[in-house]
Amino acid sequence: MRTVRVYTKPQCAQCTMTKTLLGAHGIPFIEEDATEPGNLAAIKELGFLAAPVVTAGDSLDDMWAGFQPDRIKEIAERFNKLEEK
Repeated sequence: MRTVRVYTKPQCAQCTMTKTLLGAHGIPFIEEDATEPGNLAAIKELGFLAAPVVTAGDSLDDMWAGFQPDRIKEIAERFNKLEEK
C-alpha cells in the first residue's frame, strides 16, 4: 500500500476525527500541514478545497476531502489484506 497522507489545518474537527479513525484502524499515516504554500498548491491542483485531504494512492479514487469514515474503512480493509500476505 502506498503511504497514506493526511493534509490538515489547525483546529479542524474533521481533521482530528480523520486522524483518530485512521489510528483506530491501525493505518499508519503522515500528517502534512495543508496551510503551507507548497501543500496548499498541491491540494488545489488536485481539485480539493476542504480539509482534511487524504491521499491513499495515485488515482483520484484513492483521494478525498473531509471526514469520510466509509473511505477510511475501505483503506483499513485493503491494509489488512496486505498485512495478511
